[in-house]
Amino acid sequence: MTPYESALTKKLTQAIELNSRLTGWVKGDDNDFPPEAPVLQTVIQRIETTNRQLDEQWHRYWELCEQRRQLAYESEGAIKPLNEQLWTDIGYQFKGGTVANDLLKVLYLKIHRLPLPRFPANRRKPVHYKDLRVHEDSYALLGQYFSWLIDLLQIVDFMPLTSAYCLAAFREQARQFNMMTQEVTQEAEKLRNMQLTQSHLYKQLNQVMTAARGRLLVYKRETKQEVK
Repeated sequence: MTPYESALTKKLTQAIELNSRLTGWVKGDDNDFPPEAPVLQTVIQRIETTNRQLDEQWHRYWELCEQRRQLAYESEGAIKPLNEQLWTDIGYQFKGGTVANDLLKVLYLKIHRLPLPRFPANRRKPVHYKDLRVHEDSYALLGQYFSWLIDLLQIVDFMPLTSAYCLAAFREQARQFNMMTQEVTQEAEKLRNMQLTQSHLYKQLNQVMTAARGRLLVYKRETKQEVK
């Protein structure tokens, strides 16, 4: 368990123990129910629910990212390998100096050189929004560049010499990849928003626990005075 995980777990455990003390104090001496108790209980329940949802969202985001990674460069016919194959045939047909070839080369190089950052989320520490955006923007650019490349090949009546290609199939591949990227980006935003909610709830928990501890001290003082 990392220090981050340990800190969250410790805080929630302390809150649950404090809530038990408040409840036990009421039951033990038949005292009035402290107003802090239901608030503390509500925050604890919301944190437990958010933690479960956050874990589920992390898994969903990871699974979609893995699927997209396969479509981007790790599976047969993925975009990056396909870009290399297409460029081999493009080099036979188009010569340097023409506008079409220059644009095709630019798009090929953009896809070839585009870095695809590693999976940016980690359940053991907060997600950095910058890392999420860089990750998602990189895949969005890959899909956009590939779409433009296929559109331009169609415009210039690309006729491959070494392999048989179906540009319509590639266009559909680009469309599906772009749709997946939009979906994954939405899931990334959900993950980030859940982490922000979690952070807010733990801050709220700190405040409620401070008030609850203060209430217990007041009760203890009142009990001592009654005994005297």
